[in-house]
Amino acid sequence: MNRRPLIAILLCISCLISGIILYYSPKYIANDLATVNDLDSLITQHFYDAPLIGAQFKKYDINIDSTFSRTVYRVNVPSSFSKTMFHYKLHKSLQKFEFNTPARVIFPERDMNIYIQDSDVIRSTIRLITVNPEPSIDNENG
Repeated sequence: MNRRPLIAILLCISCLISGIILYYSPKYIANDLATVNDLDSLITQHFYDAPLIGAQFKKYDINIDSTFSRTVYRVNVPSSFSKTMFHYKLHKSLQKFEFNTPARVIFPERDMNIYIQDSDVIRSTIRLITVNPEPSIDNENG
């Protein structure tokens, strides 16, 4: 029994199926942040989109060595602000650019540091600092 025609037919069928899958698969679109300014713009846009942050953040750079500096964002947020949800939304938007966003919660303050990481290099740090509301003064008791 000669198996060559059967193998040739099966190869043709598999090539046809592969071609159909390739034709109907979505096109690959490379996402790339061209510059550090693009990353900064994306991060600040998340601040403006957050209901309790807006423009209430401070930005400064830390020099790591003579050729590299890291941007740090210091954001004061009320205790009612969901740091986890902010981190999740930021992670989802940066994931398509192949950035990692590990975070660290600092106890007992419940502050959160989010690190924007490209490969093994931390490009930016976001410090979400919990601000306790001012205690109200009860004027009735004098």
